[in-house]
Amino acid sequence: MRAGWAVPRLWRLLLGGLAVAAIPASTAAGSPAHLRAAGTSVPPAVPLGTTRGILPPRNPSRSLFPGPDFLAAPSCVGGMDTATCNKVVLSAVRRARSLLEGLGSMAVYLPGYEKLSRIEQLFVTANLERLARRLPPAGELSLTLDKIARIGATHNEDPPLSKLPRTLPGGAYWISAGANWASGFVNPLGSDYGWMYDDGPGSFNGDCTATYKAGCWGHRDNILGTYGRRADCAGRAFHLAMGTGYVAKDGYHQDGETELFVGVCGRMPTDAVFTWARAKRLLHLG
Repeated sequence: MRAGWAVPRLWRLLLGGLAVAAIPASTAAGSPAHLRAAGTSVPPAVPLGTTRGILPPRNPSRSLFPGPDFLAAPSCVGGMDTATCNKVVLSAVRRARSLLEGLGSMAVYLPGYEKLSRIEQLFVTANLERLARRLPPAGELSLTLDKIARIGATHNEDPPLSKLPRTLPGGAYWISAGANWASGFVNPLGSDYGWMYDDGPGSFNGDCTATYKAGCWGHRDNILGTYGRRADCAGRAFHLAMGTGYVAKDGYHQDGETELFVGVCGRMPTDAVFTWARAKRLLHLG
């Protein structure tokens, strides 16, 4: 599902609707997936006391508009993805993490981060959010999944889960998936802020309104989803793979970003264009 929310600002800031799909663990590889109703959550509850921060099905008590307001910062206006802009966004992320979850700042090595492509930055940012809450990172960006994610970014909507192939390169099959879209949030870090910290009531989330609350915090739930486990794979290995998309000017003449998270049974897709192992080396992560 896709929905937009127009706001009286210099930009029309939009967050795409939550898209979630899953197939039962008992379904054979290659069988058609059955879409769940929009707004439902794939990730199960995680036992309290085993993680840091807040994990689905729990969410922050409130949405937090960015402070400092990177949407109006001179270094960010018009989608300028500058080093100075990234520092402003990270200041807002640090404040939101502290106020909403009692977490520290995002540990990102900016000189390395800024050398990455936009799709690589989206991948890295999502994984940093997961790791901060002791969730395993996605292992790779898959070319197949990137192509689907780019369709969403190009058409101002969530990546179309209907385009997911029954099997991925290498022979693995997928068991669950979630997708996010954002437009006008300056850059990948800015979109992450909207998805993670300003996604509940009163936010720019078009699927979270006074009359429809099923999609509140849905983008955040996607980023922090589990998407399955080995027990769901009939003895096969379980992996989390991603696809990301970016366009400098979408249909609203703004930057557009998308994320696609896919739980995979079998070997990791063999069409990797970027891996977490490589990202760790470039970002000086242990």
